[in-house]
Amino acid sequence: MAPNGEIERHFCTSTNSIQPTVNLADRLYLFIDGQWYDLTQWQHQHPGGSDILQNLNRRDATDAFYSLHSEEAIKRLSCLKPCSSLHIQSLLPTIEPTNLTLSFRLLRENLIKNGYFNRSLFWELFYHVSVYILCLFGMFCHFSWGYHLLGILLIGFGMQQAGWIGHDYGHGRGIWMRWLCRILSGSINAFSPTWWSHKHNTHHVYTNNIGIDTDVDTEPIFHLFFPSKDNDVWFRAYQHWYFIPVYSLLYINWRWQSFQHSLYTFKYLELILMIPNYLWLYMLGWQVAFGSILFGGFLVACIVTATHQSEEMLIDSRYPFVETQFLTTCDAYCNNFFMEWLWGGMQYQLEHHLFPTMPKYNYVRVRSILQQWTKENGIEYRCSSVWSMWYRNYLTLKHFSSQRTNIKDKTWKKR
Repeated sequence: MAPNGEIERHFCTSTNSIQPTVNLADRLYLFIDGQWYDLTQWQHQHPGGSDILQNLNRRDATDAFYSLHSEEAIKRLSCLKPCSSLHIQSLLPTIEPTNLTLSFRLLRENLIKNGYFNRSLFWELFYHVSVYILCLFGMFCHFSWGYHLLGILLIGFGMQQAGWIGHDYGHGRGIWMRWLCRILSGSINAFSPTWWSHKHNTHHVYTNNIGIDTDVDTEPIFHLFFPSKDNDVWFRAYQHWYFIPVYSLLYINWRWQSFQHSLYTFKYLELILMIPNYLWLYMLGWQVAFGSILFGGFLVACIVTATHQSEEMLIDSRYPFVETQFLTTCDAYCNNFFMEWLWGGMQYQLEHHLFPTMPKYNYVRVRSILQQWTKENGIEYRCSSVWSMWYRNYLTLKHFSSQRTNIKDKTWKKR
């Protein structure tokens, strides 16, 4: 039995896709606020890339659009003319939002009016400065006291927390948020914010969608479903044993992908901001530098995998934005201050996926509001303890390390 209690773990599918009466494959149409927009030409100017738009072709993109975009971007939408051709409108049917979607939009409007999306200068400075304090103290322990292991741990914690804060800045909107993200992510972890944005925003819109969400597209290293015989690998049988050392390589992988993206897309400013980081690592010495990167990456990997990997996997899914987040995301309950700090806001993963531009320090106040909203709307709110989530994640890897392959039934039996 799979770890969530289902008989077998397969994929969620839905049949809510739009079936146009003619072939419109050569055009890109998105449905936003009750209007169809032809973005065929504009898609290449989209700051987030064209791939995320292509996967929304002929679908309602309203909630995905408002969840990820700034007020400035929302105003720019008015500059794009919706499709006015009666012929085109006849080919693209009006999409009626579900009652749950309408209720969610009202919830979001109320949260905006009540200031939950506003940022606090105090907390922004607190989190930003705390990262540099951890790294500086780790350097002091390493150079002055000779406590090399303590230095690795402190700098590793600093790198991990820099990942959470850079993640929050990356979702934040405005010029000063972009610069904070560039400086912190570049100087501490040598990450590319543009690479991360393209990758991570796709994850937000298509959470756990096989073939689209690269966060769960981890084959052949990890299998989160039974592969076909042609795509199977012998070491899948041991994935629940080797995941710990592999998790430690996460930051190394992200550093390499960041460097490649910045180089090949000519993001020279990002490359320049990475230089201080590698000079700092050289100064630390390879043992402390390498150890810190491994430790920081391991901490992040243990947390980012726990909130999604053991939830539903979707394939060719046309679930609305809100239903997708509730199907694929689970919150974590942290019962002490250290865990609350360690998880860095990722314990409020569902709140974050529904409201990604909201500052992470406001999620703790939104959780109770969201729980009440789910009760009123009859939808399941998933929240588990930290250790039970980690254990369930281990069981997921163990379950899909068995020899069964080539699952044909594409239905999901919920827990």
